[in-house]
Formats: sequence, structure tokens, C-alpha cells
Amino acid sequence: MADGVRVYAGTHEGVLVLSLRNGGCELVSEAFSGAIIDSEASCPRRSERAFVGVTHDGLYRTDDAGTHWRKVLDGDIRSVAVDPTDDRVVYAGTEPVHLYRSEDGGDSWEEIISLQRLPEDTRRKLGDGDGPSILNNQNPGFRHRRQEWTFPLPPHEGHIIQMFIHPDDPNLLYLSIEHGGIARSADRGRTWEDVSEGIDYLDIHTVASLPHRFDRFFVASARGFYTTDDPRNGWTRAENGCSRNYFHDIVFLPTVNGGDATMVMATADGSPGVWQATKGKDEWDSSVTGSRSALFRSGDCAHSWHRVGAGQGLDDEMDPMIWSLCLHPHERNAIFAGVGEVSRGHASGKGGSGSVLLSRDGGDTWQPIKTDIPAVRYVAAAAE
Repeated sequence: MADGVRVYAGTHEGVLVLSLRNGGCELVSEAFSGAIIDSEASCPRRSERAFVGVTHDGLYRTDDAGTHWRKVLDGDIRSVAVDPTDDRVVYAGTEPVHLYRSEDGGDSWEEIISLQRLPEDTRRKLGDGDGPSILNNQNPGFRHRRQEWTFPLPPHEGHIIQMFIHPDDPNLLYLSIEHGGIARSADRGRTWEDVSEGIDYLDIHTVASLPHRFDRFFVASARGFYTTDDPRNGWTRAENGCSRNYFHDIVFLPTVNGGDATMVMATADGSPGVWQATKGKDEWDSSVTGSRSALFRSGDCAHSWHRVGAGQGLDDEMDPMIWSLCLHPHERNAIFAGVGEVSRGHASGKGGSGSVLLSRDGGDTWQPIKTDIPAVRYVAAAAE
């Protein structure tokens, strides 16, 4: 068991703070009972500070490792990110799509209103008839084009599900919009552009780049995994070896002697809208097949993938979804996974059970560190 680590497990029924020390796992605090947690972020240089986004409520901050929490921003918070170069700079994304930034660690906030011009700018650039127009077979009334911010379930509002701040240039921002595409800013949010070309279905989950690189980016979406040397030039599929078609979270393992980082990716079969466990339901049905979640790893920049963990702590046929992956703060090959019987994009209804898992060998084998908890939607880890 890993030592000296604090794990924030954001669940369908609140946040749990776990302490991994002396070979065991202790539940040290709980907060927001009954609330849905969709986003978390810890501060790299101030490990006792973390942020939690409570859907339909607001963003909360702890300055004492989860013992106390204070609301710092109102709103239906769906994503939060700390600038990797400056703990004082924090971004928060909401449903409906709005973006906020704090320059003082969350004490005060300002909306980046330039983002609101993007849909009209995109239509003006592409024309009303250009770009993907997707008809959802499960919901014939649901269509969307690039930077039309909508969602297939009521109230049909899109949200910012993830934000990527390039660690080598914090002026470079990418927003994953569920649904609606990818928004890019190269000037810290003063201006924005749509960079969704080539993506068939605009349910975006994660945007990332190879560490310390500006010429290899990746996108995990609900119906494809993509890569490009420059998002402004469009995206191409990069799924060779994957036996699943729903892509969610990605982590990059640190390298030893340079070279490109190994990637680990969480996937599933179909999406929550077609899983029998959630299809047409407002709760998880444990009596029928769920997500068929699986992990895949690539050591060649997503040219090829192979499955890891199956039969080695992960079921061959997993019903709960692996919604979130995060790196151990000081063990090079260690990864935490948040697992839950729930549809993460749908922030209502009842979930099932969840767990937090740990791999210390880059995803080959897994062990549970906390089970019999509510469905986990997000995990973040910090050094104690």
C-alpha cells in the first residue's frame, strides 16, 4: 500500500478524504453528504489545499486537507483546474457553459466572458451548414454542431467537463465541452477558436498533450479517440488495438530517461445512454450489464494500444465504469482509479456502489484501497 498520500474521492453522494499511511487506508473525513461531486483539483505546491465542485451548488475549497470546506464560487460546477505553474490561478467551468478564473487562490473570481462569443464566431467562420450535425438515435430530437452547447438529457444544457492548461505555457488553454466541441485559447482566454474539426461526435471528455510537448495532442470522446500534431489542423483517430469505443480519462506516466510518456486510458463499450444498467433509467440497475469498462496502455504515442489489468484486479467484464484516473504524487508508476456504478455526465438520479483502486506497476495489476462506498465520479491525490 502506498504511504503518505491523501486521496479525495468525489462520489455520487459526497466527498471522502482518504489517508494512505503505514500500509493502510483510513477514512479521515467526509463532506457534502448526498451531493454529487463532478470535479476536484489539488494544489501542487500547497498540498493541504484542494477544490471540490459540487454540482447544482458551487465550488468549495479546503485549506486543511479536507477537515473544513468553504464555498468560494456559486454555480453548477462541472470542472476545476489549478494552473500547474501557479497555485494562485484557478479555473472553474459550469453548466451551462461559463468559465471563471481566480488569481488569488479562489478568494475572488471573474468570468472570462470572451468564451460566450465563440458559438457565433464559429458559425460565422464555418457557416450554418458546415461541421458535424449529429442525430442521436436514442433521442431523435437531439442534434448538435460545433460549439452548440447542449446535452441529450434535460435540461439540455452543455457543460465544461474538463480544462487543460498546458504546463509549459499557461496561456494555452483547452476546454472539453460536453456536448459541443473543443475551445482553444492561446492568449489566456482573451480570444477563443473552435478546434473540433475531424471529430465525428462532439461529446468531448478530455484534451491533453504529451508532457512537455506542443506537437502531439489527444482527445478522448464518447465515440472516438483522436490525435493531432496541432488541434487547429484537425484530428485523426488513434484507436488501434482498442476493443472499446467510449473513451474518458487519460494519464501519462513519468518517463525515466527522457522519451515520450506511456499513456493509460479508461474506456467502455458504448456510452451511458446505451448501457442497459442506465438506459432509460434515472438510477443504476445492478441487475443488468453495465459499462464493460477496460483500461488500455500505449507506449508509442497512441499508435497502438493493449489492454492492461484484466484478471489482475480488474474484472474481464467490468460493470462499473472507471471514471477517473490520477497519478500518485511521488511514486512514478502508481495510478489511482475511481470506479462507480453511475452515469457521470448525468448529474442527477441514484448511483450504485463504488471503489478506489491503486496500481503500482503502470496499470498491469490493481488492488482496492477503499470499497463499499458510493459510486466514485472523480479522484485526486496529493502528498500528505
